Amino acid sequence: MPTEFKLYNVSKKDMYAYKTKEEKERIRKEMVEMALKIGIKPAARYYKTYPNTVRKWVKKYTEEKHNYK
Repeated sequence: MPTEFKLYNVSKKDMYAYKTKEEKERIRKEMVEMALKIGIKPAARYYKTYPNTVRKWVKKYTEEKHNYK
């Protein structure tokens, strides 16, 4: 009997892809704030993503913030 392969033991409700737009924006903002406070790599580890992904959102967040001033 074949077994189901799972990369991570995570339910669908916990996966980022299944979040609403508002939840995704909240998670990104929290991730950016953490990255600015403690660093890119620790934030990436905490959110289980790549450092380049965190850098991308930090860059977008800071550019957006400067455009409003």
